[in-house]
Order: sequence, then C-alpha cells, then structure tokens
Amino acid sequence: MVAWIAFALLAVVLIVAAATDIRTGKVYNWLTYPAIVVGLVYWLIAGWLGSPVGIVDALVGLAAGLIPFAIIFALGGLGGGDVKLMAAVGAISASWHVVLGAAFYGLLLAAAYAIVLMIRKGLVKRTLRRIFGAALLASAKVKAELDENTPRVPLAAAVAVGGIVAGLEQMLGWQSPWAWLS
Repeated sequence: MVAWIAFALLAVVLIVAAATDIRTGKVYNWLTYPAIVVGLVYWLIAGWLGSPVGIVDALVGLAAGLIPFAIIFALGGLGGGDVKLMAAVGAISASWHVVLGAAFYGLLLAAAYAIVLMIRKGLVKRTLRRIFGAALLASAKVKAELDENTPRVPLAAAVAVGGIVAGLEQMLGWQSPWAWLS
C-alpha cells in the first residue's frame, strides 16, 4: 500500500509537470520543490513505520535524478525545471530504477517526437546543420545559441509518460531493461 501511495503521488506530480510544460514551456518550482520535500518526508515516515523502503532509498533516488541531470543542465542540454523534476521523481519513487526508467523512456519518447516535429515542419536539413554546427562549437568550447524560431520539445511531458511507465514496472514487478544492474 505504501508503494502505491507513492506511485499515485508521483503520477500526479508528473501529470501536472507535463501540463505546465506543454502549456507554458516550464516546470515550476512551486511543483518541484514541494514534491521533493513531500517525497523525502513520506519515505522518512514510511521507513520509521517499518517499510523496507525508507529515507536512504529516497535520498539515493533524489541523487540519481539530480546529479546527472544537473551536469546536463550545466552543459546547456536542458532546463532547470527538468532537473528538479527528475530529482522529485527520485525522491518520490525512492528508486534509482524509476529515475533511470523515466529518463530512458522519456528521452526515447522526446526523440521520437522531435523527429516527427522536424519532418512535419520541414526542418530536417536545418536541424542536421545545427547539430553539426553545435558539435563544432562544442569542440571549440563555445555554447551554441538557439534562435526564437526553434521548436521546443516538452521534455517534462515525455518524462511524465516515462516515469509512469517506469513506476508501473516497479509496482507490477516487471523486469526493466536494466534490472541486471541491481
């Protein structure tokens, strides 16, 4: 029952994050910071009440969501709200497996959406030139800037789907592709 409550909380946070990211292009602090705190407090209390999952697991999940995505943020790869959302996924799920699943499935879905978007808007050549140019700039340690006409992929929406799938995998005991890492 404890895990299902955490899964429901995770689903609510992810759905709200997806909705705000689609509507405004942002994942807000008013969602992510309280979600992180609630996740940590929830697992602190659950562990205190005898749950085999507790605050240590939530802290490991938080770190698994925060550290790699903070590095990607520092390199200009995604927004700060996405980093905090992944930290919240870790804190609420108390599982680095769910963080990894949310990231894997979310990035896969975001990439598929980006490809469809490029094809529909006729941006394939332009995008390939930009990727090549950005790689050259990165090798020169210069950050590439995007113009205002660049379509955006709502990563939080993709992560929401990925997080719910990864959470269900855990809840239903399904084997994830990275189960061998445990």
